[in-house]
Amino acid sequence: MTRRLLLFMGVLALSFGAVVVFANWRSTIDSASRSDDTPALKPGERTTTADGRMSFTAPAGWTTRPCPPREDPACAQVSPKGGGEGDVVMLMITAPNPVEGSPMDLFLVDDPVIVPSDPAVQRFTLDGAKAVRLDSYKLPPEPMASMDEMPGVSDVMVFGVVPDATDEFMIMCRHGVLPAAQMRAGCDLIVESLRFPR
Repeated sequence: MTRRLLLFMGVLALSFGAVVVFANWRSTIDSASRSDDTPALKPGERTTTADGRMSFTAPAGWTTRPCPPREDPACAQVSPKGGGEGDVVMLMITAPNPVEGSPMDLFLVDDPVIVPSDPAVQRFTLDGAKAVRLDSYKLPPEPMASMDEMPGVSDVMVFGVVPDATDEFMIMCRHGVLPAAQMRAGCDLIVESLRFPR
């Protein structure tokens, strides 16, 4: 029980970080213009972050653009047409924190003593990158309300280290006005198709 509580609190802390990031962007995002200012992707069409370090396939009709407000070339957000500002998948690459590290680093350690086995946590290899996926919606509701009732909390987070580099990548998938199942299906396609051009 203590381990599950620690896992839950770790995911909650990471989700809070995502909330802060999205909250900073929220004031600059207009959901109506967001879906009209970039061309919709065609079925099977691949796209990349502006710096070309990650490529992926998004569902047909979704749009992609750099992350506001700074339009970081190592970050992209992908959204379905007609979605709200909370219906978004964000992909980013960041430099590692050499002093404190990242809370996600702990989840890459495949040791049940450190991180207990849990259906919400999946470790896997993604185009040669060691990665971990956290499905926060699979966490038990204790000690707090269901994650679905917490606005702004990511449904899915994927984290890993870019192959042949020390930089870290993260994918955060959220739903807002659209059904969670629709957004998670789009998230799954993006995650499964993620590639790191070499």
